[in-house]
Amino acid sequence: MQQTRWLLSFINGSLKTYRIPGLIWILILSINSLIPLNAQAVDPVLSIRQLKEGYLLVRMPSFKGKIDTLKAMITRTSDHSSKARLEKLLHEATQERDTLMADYTRAFKEFYKFSKSGYYYDYEGLDLNITTIHDMDGSLLHREEISMNPVFYLFFERTGDGRLDALVIHDAEGLIIPSPFPNNFMRGGINFLFLKISGKKFASWRIDKMNKKLNKFWKAVA
Repeated sequence: MQQTRWLLSFINGSLKTYRIPGLIWILILSINSLIPLNAQAVDPVLSIRQLKEGYLLVRMPSFKGKIDTLKAMITRTSDHSSKARLEKLLHEATQERDTLMADYTRAFKEFYKFSKSGYYYDYEGLDLNITTIHDMDGSLLHREEISMNPVFYLFFERTGDGRLDALVIHDAEGLIIPSPFPNNFMRGGINFLFLKISGKKFASWRIDKMNKKLNKFWKAVA
């Protein structure tokens, strides 16, 4: 905000001093100076090469906020019908969490071969010094070994309706890797009837697709 006020004040003063062509260049340079340097520094080619040698850490949804809230509401209520309804919602939320976790850890073990991988829960931060990282089989990974490699993160992003709808890869600074790096793996392009017939789960189809696209781009720029 201070940068914006400074720029407006500067423009106002410059209008009285500079000719229009010179002012245009001043505006361009000033606006560029407001763009964070790290937003310009994400290199898709470098990122795919680093990911190949590093770790992709999945930020697993834990539904912790929803589950903790339901548990608290169940504890406080004395109405039997309300408690039964809340317990049903709690069971559904817990089941959704457990199913998602099982489906994606299995999918990564079977289909993700592009780099090393692991996961952590979404209520933990990105600080590798304190975050508990798990292998896809549930065992703990050593932070020291991970920190010696390039680290990237896979987030379950939400669409406008609140659903977990896209898988998006971020770099170590939390920035999204731009195109032509393959990213933003959404639900589009999938035939759910085919999945049902083949017996393949959606998570497996999705991670297999992601693995293939990452390999294809890496081979193109390697």
